[in-house]
Amino acid sequence: MAQKVITVNINVYEQSVTNRHSAYEIPFVNKYLDEGWVIKETIHSQTVSNWMNVTFILEK
Repeated sequence: MAQKVITVNINVYEQSVTNRHSAYEIPFVNKYLDEGWVIKETIHSQTVSNWMNVTFILEK
């Protein structure tokens, strides 16, 4: 069984307005999913200011 770990940093802004949402598509993660990799786990963490770090653990 093979694994890959991918870390993505996304710039998000403060949501001072109620019901404001953002959606991000990450093309290279989609590429791995198209190749048969499966997301085993995701880890979210706040970095500095308006940045969010998302780590994907993929498995095949």
